Amino acid sequence: MMKSAYEIAMERADEVYGTNNKDHNSLEIREELKEIMAPFFKEEMDAEGLWHELEDKEQAYLKEAQLMLIESIGLRNSSEQIKRRKEAVVAVESLKESGNTSFFEKQFTQAQSLQQQYQTQKKQLDEQVKQHLEQAQGQGQNPLAAAQGGNDGQNGMNAQMRQQLAQKVSEFQEGYNKRFNKLIDKMKAEIE
Repeated sequence: MMKSAYEIAMERADEVYGTNNKDHNSLEIREELKEIMAPFFKEEMDAEGLWHELEDKEQAYLKEAQLMLIESIGLRNSSEQIKRRKEAVVAVESLKESGNTSFFEKQFTQAQSLQQQYQTQKKQLDEQVKQHLEQAQGQGQNPLAAAQGGNDGQNGMNAQMRQQLAQKVSEFQEGYNKRFNKLIDKMKAEIE
């Protein structure tokens, strides 16, 4: 299929002005923002403080600041840390012409409840793993005797059980990571 002159011209324009420049620009913006936002990430400044730091910045800065805040949350964060990021993202959103604060409020609330669910279930899972291991040791599983060729059948069962537990933990982790990343992608897609 032949490209039209218009399509070729647009591609050239993209090469000259487009993506490379934009990426470069967003990297420069991020470098600047790292300094501005460091106190927030160190918990030396709250969302309101961040709002004041960014209130005179152009849209491109606000957008990158929000992306950085959203990218900085994960399942390992405490509920409190996620809440602080939510307040900051919402504060920055209020500086934008296209402000959509309720969307971010809702998404972050989901992120918080997902994180709490994760912590609760992780505790239960860790407890189960611990119990299984204690039971295995309680069944006279002396690792030394096993290593010296005693009771092989039992030991094989143990290795298999350990593998199943490890599998369960990793599937659990992966499931939650997927759900959390989905939320993050959804929020990032909304940032203009």
